[in-house]
Amino acid sequence: MSLAIERAAFHLVHERWAAGDLEGVMELFDEDVLHLINVDGFAVPYAASSYGKEDLRLRIQLVVDTFYVDTFEIESYAHEREFSRSVVTTQKTHKKTGERLCERIRFRYWFKNGLIVRVEERHDAPYMEAFQRLVCHMENAARSA
Repeated sequence: MSLAIERAAFHLVHERWAAGDLEGVMELFDEDVLHLINVDGFAVPYAASSYGKEDLRLRIQLVVDTFYVDTFEIESYAHEREFSRSVVTTQKTHKKTGERLCERIRFRYWFKNGLIVRVEERHDAPYMEAFQRLVCHMENAARSA
């Protein structure tokens, strides 16, 4: 597959996610995609790594069910010989508590035959874990009231 097709898919996955097009995003992934995230998936379930397209779909759906994605903007991107990378800024609102999660995420994408076969997603893991503890505390306090 040509580099031009892979680079177009790289840009398309960002555009579709920003537009909230989950099905369009999923079309760009290989069935055996490996999606690695540097956050403890037990502490932050919506930020767990996944293997396979259906597992990834469940993880992405959990993000959609947990947050309103207010913004998802590409800050920078670059195409390297073996992968493409981007830095995005995102603002999400937690649906149950209204708390805002604002962060910068770094991505690396690898392609084969025009589909994404591997993604590495890097967050500020301590920040994500602290945010999750906060919203869990708020949800528990609301249930106790």
